[in-house]
Amino acid sequence: MKLIRKTSLIRRQKDTAVHCEIELCEAAGAPGRYLVNLRQGRLGGEWRDSTRTPQPVDLATAQALYQRAIIDRQAQGFADPAHVEAATPTVAAAAAAPAITEADRTLLRRLEPGSWKLLDQHQRNRTIWRISECRLRAAVPVLVDQLQRGDAMQDYCIAWAIGRCGDPGAAIAMRELHARGTTDAVRRVALLAWLMLASPEERERHAHALVETWPEPLRSACENGNAEVLLGQVAADGSWLEQLDQVALARPAARTLLLALLRAVPLRAGVFRAVRHLYKAAELRTDPEMFALLQRRFETTPHMPGSYVWARGRYRPFAEEAAHPDSTVAYGHRTRVYLLLRGWRTLRRLGELDDPSYISMALGVLLSLDDRDAAAPSRRGARLLDRYAHWALFNHLLRSHAGLRHSRTGLTWYRTVEHAADDLRTEAFPELWDRHPEALLTLMQRSRCEGVHEFAARALADNAAFSAALTLDQLRDLLRSPYQATARFAFTVTRARFEPEPPDHEWLVVLALAALPEARDYAMEWIGRDSARYATDPVLVRTILCAPDATVRRHGWILCQAALRLPGVPDEIVLQILDWLTHCDDSDDAAATVPAVAADLFHALDNPLHAAAAEAPYDALLRLAVHRLAAVRLLACRWLLLHALPPSGLPGTTLAGLLRDDDVEVRGMAVRLFAALPEHVLKAQLDLVAVFATSADGVVRAAIDDVVRRLASDTDSVAMLLPTLLDSLFRSEAADGVHDDILGWLTGPLSAAPELASPDLLRRLLAARGRGAQRLGAMLIGQFTPGQFGVRDWAAFGRNQNATVRRWAYGAFTAYPDQVRADMEGALRLFDSKFDDTREFATQFFAAQCGPEDWSPLLLVNLCDHPDPAAQRFGRAMITQHFDIADVTEFMFKLSQHPSANMQLFVSTWLESACGGDADKLRRLEPYFLTVLSQVNRGRVVKQRVQRFLRAQAMLSEEIAAVVAQLFARQVVTVAIADKAQYIEGLRDIQRRYPALPPALTIVPPTMRETTGEAVR
Repeated sequence: MKLIRKTSLIRRQKDTAVHCEIELCEAAGAPGRYLVNLRQGRLGGEWRDSTRTPQPVDLATAQALYQRAIIDRQAQGFADPAHVEAATPTVAAAAAAPAITEADRTLLRRLEPGSWKLLDQHQRNRTIWRISECRLRAAVPVLVDQLQRGDAMQDYCIAWAIGRCGDPGAAIAMRELHARGTTDAVRRVALLAWLMLASPEERERHAHALVETWPEPLRSACENGNAEVLLGQVAADGSWLEQLDQVALARPAARTLLLALLRAVPLRAGVFRAVRHLYKAAELRTDPEMFALLQRRFETTPHMPGSYVWARGRYRPFAEEAAHPDSTVAYGHRTRVYLLLRGWRTLRRLGELDDPSYISMALGVLLSLDDRDAAAPSRRGARLLDRYAHWALFNHLLRSHAGLRHSRTGLTWYRTVEHAADDLRTEAFPELWDRHPEALLTLMQRSRCEGVHEFAARALADNAAFSAALTLDQLRDLLRSPYQATARFAFTVTRARFEPEPPDHEWLVVLALAALPEARDYAMEWIGRDSARYATDPVLVRTILCAPDATVRRHGWILCQAALRLPGVPDEIVLQILDWLTHCDDSDDAAATVPAVAADLFHALDNPLHAAAAEAPYDALLRLAVHRLAAVRLLACRWLLLHALPPSGLPGTTLAGLLRDDDVEVRGMAVRLFAALPEHVLKAQLDLVAVFATSADGVVRAAIDDVVRRLASDTDSVAMLLPTLLDSLFRSEAADGVHDDILGWLTGPLSAAPELASPDLLRRLLAARGRGAQRLGAMLIGQFTPGQFGVRDWAAFGRNQNATVRRWAYGAFTAYPDQVRADMEGALRLFDSKFDDTREFATQFFAAQCGPEDWSPLLLVNLCDHPDPAAQRFGRAMITQHFDIADVTEFMFKLSQHPSANMQLFVSTWLESACGGDADKLRRLEPYFLTVLSQVNRGRVVKQRVQRFLRAQAMLSEEIAAVVAQLFARQVVTVAIADKAQYIEGLRDIQRRYPALPPALTIVPPTMRETTGEAVR
C-alpha cells in the first residue's frame, strides 16, 4: 500500500495518553482505489487496528471517510499533539540573561578593585550571592579572578553565582575548584556548577565514568530501572543518591529513577544529608520538578520528635547531635521548619527580581499538590482553619493577599472571622502570572487541587486575548475537568464563541461531554429546541448516547427517535456505536463508566434503533463478544439476540468462550444465546443443560429456565436431566437459590416424570442429610399412600425433621392400627424421634390402641430401657397397667439392671410383692442391691427402701439372713459413715436372731482403764 496522508492524534488522561493514527492509503494492486485505516492504543501497549473501508473505495469517498474519522476521534477527546504540547510551557535550565539595570551596574561597581577592598568578607559574600540572584553574567570574569582569594564561603558563593549565570567560559575554573576546593561544600557546589556549564558530551562522559565505578548490582539496577534495589542501596548509603543525580543530567532514564527514589526514600540519618544536598542543587539549577517534589516531602513527612536525644552515653541537644558526621538522627523540627520557609524565600526572591524562573518553579510546586493530602476544615478557638491551612507554600503563593493570618513559624494559616467569597485575586506576583497565561492553562489541565484551579481560572479570566485564542480541543479538555472553577471558566469562554447564534454540532459535542452540569443542561436545551436538526449528525447522536451522564444519554434516545425519519442515519448511528464500543476501554475510568453506558445503549438499540441494530455487521458484534470489558461483552450477547441472524450461526468457539466467561452476567447472557438454539441442538447437549440448571449463578439458572420447560415434554430428555438435578439436591447448596430453582422445576414442569413416583426415591430423599432432598421429599409425600410403605417406613417418616412428613406418618398410624400392632418393634421407633410432637403422638397412640396382648416383656423392657425419660415413664406405666405380679417378676429381673435412678426406684416398688421370702430371687437381685446401696449422695429414697426391705427379709429365714448378712458385711466397710450404723445394726440383729450363722460381725467390749480419781484439769 502507498501512504497518501496520515494524521496523528492524542488524548491525554490522568497518568497516560492514548494515541490514534488515521491513514489514507492507496490499495495495493488496485490503482485508483483507496483505504482508510485506524490504529489506536497506549505507548508500550498493544494497539487496536480497525478500518473505515472494508473494501477499497474511490478517492472522494476515501477522503470523506478520512475526514469523518478525524471528526469522530476529536469528538472523543483526541487532539493534535502539537496543540497539546503547546499548552505545556517548557522550563529552561537557565533563563536568558535580562537587560542590565542601574541596580545591576551598582553591583558590578562593587567588584571594582577600589570598592572591593573597602568591603569586609561578609559584605563580599553577600555581594557575590546577590550577583547570583540577578544572574549577572558580566560579573563572571571578575568572580573567577576572586577564586581562592577569600574564605571558603566566598568560593562557595562564587561557584553558585557562576552556575546560575550560565557562562560556559568558566567551566574550566569550576572544574579546577572542584579538584582544589578547601571544603566538601565548595567542592560539591563547584561540581554542580561545572555540570551546568558542561556540554552534553562532557556530561555523558562524566556519567559513564561514575557508573563504571558502581558495584555490578547497583549498575544493573540502574540500567534496568529497578527502583526497589536502588532504594535499599540508597537507604544504606545516601551518597549513591547524589551520584545518581549527576548521571541523571545526561540520561533521562536515570532522571526518572532518581525522582522515584526521592518520592520513597526515608528522611532519616544516613540519607537526609544527600536529600538536603539535592534540594540545594534543585535551587541552583531552578529545577521545578525536583524542587517541588522535595518541598512536598518536607510538608507531608513528619519530623523526628524530641529536642534531646540519647547519644554516646548521654542526652544531647538534637541540633548538636544532628550536626555530628556520624549522627544517628536527622530531620528534626527546626530543620523541617527551616526548609519549609526556605522554599518560600527562594520563590519570593525570584518573584521580586522578576525572574522568569519564578513561574516554572511555582508551576512545579502547584502541580505537586493533591486534594487527597488536604486536611479536614477545623476550628481552634477563634481560629478557622480550612483544608489548606497547613500548606505553607500554597498559602504564600496563592493567598498572600487574602487577608489570612498565620502562626509565628508561618506554617499554619487561618482566619478569625467567616469570610464571604469575593472575586479578587489574592496570589503573590500577579503580574508575572499575567505574562504567562500558558502556565495558568497548564494548571487547569493538570492540577489535582481545587484551590489551584480556582486561582488559575480567576487569573486566566483576566486575560481575554489568550482565552479567546483557546482551541476547541483545549476547551473540550477544560469542560471535562472535575473541578468546577475550571469547567465554569471553559463554559463561559465557549458560550462567547457562538452566542447569540445556536451552537453548531462540534460545540454541542463539547458541551454535552462537559463535567459542569450547567454546560450539559445548556446543550440539552438546544437539542430539545431542534432535535431534528441535530439528529442528522451520527457522531453527535453517538456522543450523546455514550455520554458519562445518564441525563444526557436519555436525550440521545430523543435524537434516535428523530433520526428514524432520516434515511440511512440510524444505520450510521449504529456503526458509530460499534466503533465507540470497540475503543471504549482506552479511558482510565472505563471499568466504572462503561457498564451504565452499555445498559442505556441497549435500551436505544432495542427500541428506536431496533431495525438498524438487527442488521449491524455480524463480524463487528463477534469482535465485541471478546472485548476486554465485561460490560461490552454483555452488550454484545444481548445485541446478538436482537440480530436478524439466528444464534445458530454463532461460531462454536465464540459461544464456548462466553459460557466460560469470568463475569457471571456475561455467562448468564451466553446461556440465553445457548437457549435460543434449535430444540434438536439442545437435546444433543443435555449434559450442558444440566450443568447450567445446577449452576451456582442465579442469572445462569434463570437463563436456562426456558430450556428446561421446553424439554419437559420430552420423556427421554427429562430422564437424562433428572439424575443431575436430584444429585444436586443430595449435596450441599452451592449458592443461595440453587435448590429453590431445582425444586421449582421438579414440582413444576418436570413433576410428571415417572421417576418421581418411586417409593424408593422418597425413602432416599427423606433419609438424606441434604436439606434440598428433604424438602423435595416433603413436597412429594402427598402423592403417595401409606400402603406403598411399611410400618418401619412410617416410623422413619414420623422422625423426619419436616412437620409435613411427620403429620403424614401420624395419619398412616391412625388409619392402619392393625398393621402397627403387627410390627410393634418397628412402630415403637417413633419414640426415637427428637421432636416432642412425635413422642407425644406415640404415647397417646400406643396407650389407646395397644392392649396387653400387643405388649411383650421384651418390648416393654426395651421401652423402659429407652434413652428418653418420657419413653421410660410410658414403659413403666404400661407394665403397671397391663401386667400382674407373676409377670412383673420377670420384668423386675430385667429392669433391675438399668442404671437409671428412676428405674431403680420403680423396681424397688415391686420388691415386696415379687421376691419377698424367696432367697433365690434375692440372690438374682444381688447386683441390683449392690448398685443401689453403693450410691453416694444420690438415690436416698430407693436406698432406704432397699435397706428396710432387706432387714425385714432377714428376719424371715436363716437362708435369707445369710444372703442379707453377706450384702451388709460388704457394704459396712465401703460406704460412707452416714449409712454404716444401719448396716452394723442389721448385722447385729441377724447375729442375735441366728446364732448358728457364721458371725459377720465381732463385738469387742471397750477396755477398762484405771484412773487416779483426780479431776483432769
